Amino acid sequence: MRNILLLLITFLQLVPFISHGQGKEMLIEQIAGKKIERENFDKNGQLLGKQLFIIGELSQAGEMYKVEVVTELYNEKGQLNEKYSTTFQCNPKEFDVLLNVFPFSDPDDEKIKVEVISRDFKQLYDLQSSKSKSLKDIELKMSIESGVLSFFGSKSLVTIKNRNRKTENGKVNITSTAVIEAYIMGIKIKTINYTVEEYLTEGYVLLRQKFTEDDGAYFIMSYNDAN
Repeated sequence: MRNILLLLITFLQLVPFISHGQGKEMLIEQIAGKKIERENFDKNGQLLGKQLFIIGELSQAGEMYKVEVVTELYNEKGQLNEKYSTTFQCNPKEFDVLLNVFPFSDPDDEKIKVEVISRDFKQLYDLQSSKSKSLKDIELKMSIESGVLSFFGSKSLVTIKNRNRKTENGKVNITSTAVIEAYIMGIKIKTINYTVEEYLTEGYVLLRQKFTEDDGAYFIMSYNDAN
């Protein structure tokens, strides 16, 4: 179950690559060639560890698109604990996400297929067509298929609400509240709440995110070109 919750959080982190783009690019196109750094902190601001994800160039095999991801895991002292490669791929016609398992769980795990249902999925954060400071709430329904989890019916609801935008000093800042509700056999087993801060260029290129939990613990995501 821990891996599934991390998977949901991972998807939430990657959503802005769809939402802040031009609306025609796939998620996998927008993360290709990127270097993503996640730093984890406790409520007192003490560094707990860091993950670095170096994403390769996009390749295509039939209808499937994929990128290779090198994952490096560091402890609180900045020492490298583990390094491995995995694959992130999707079928744009099915509009699903196949994670093996990207990027937090054991690389030897079986593949997990995540299906996302939302009327607004392809128009998340339609920042360019709207000048309003208040942005539309987003709701995503997710189902996860993987062995026993598929049998038990693992479904989750991700709600992104209270979304506000402001521009200052040539940067765009978006604040929101994200709620992840995880269900097994129709029973809610976990709810995670985040206060989210996102920082973008005026061209809506994502630079940094901060996710803060109710207890004050938080993590920061930084996005840069791999080269």
